[in-house]
Amino acid sequence: MLAGALVAFGHFLAFFALTAAMVLELTLISESMSVEIGRRIRRADRIAGLFAGLLLLFGTLRVIYFEKGGEFYADNLFFQIKIGLFVLAALISIYPTITFARWKHDLDQGVAPVLSIEQVKSLRRALHWELVLIAGILFCASLMARGIGS
Repeated sequence: MLAGALVAFGHFLAFFALTAAMVLELTLISESMSVEIGRRIRRADRIAGLFAGLLLLFGTLRVIYFEKGGEFYADNLFFQIKIGLFVLAALISIYPTITFARWKHDLDQGVAPVLSIEQVKSLRRALHWELVLIAGILFCASLMARGIGS
């Protein structure tokens, strides 16, 4: 009983930490950034990746060992949609992550990232879509918790 509660807590904590890191990235991205802001964005992106992995780990533990059992989730339409939204968000996250990773050398040399207005818009659009998909995941989780979609 306690193990299930701890795994559920870890799942929720990872979800909210992932979202917070993405919101931080979104708020820091601009055309003119300092070296320190570039480093913060890279750090936030690594934290988001870490918590996305933990979210997947805790979610998998909940499906297999806790909650309603794997059969319930496998047959639930909103669980399937939820997983699809998670995968889509992960795919969208590749673009910002690669962009931020490319800054490493310049940041190590003390050179701030320079983005065009189009790059800023594109990165923000990707992060906005990821956050929209996260809201969709939460909605699907609410429906699943009430047995809808089985």
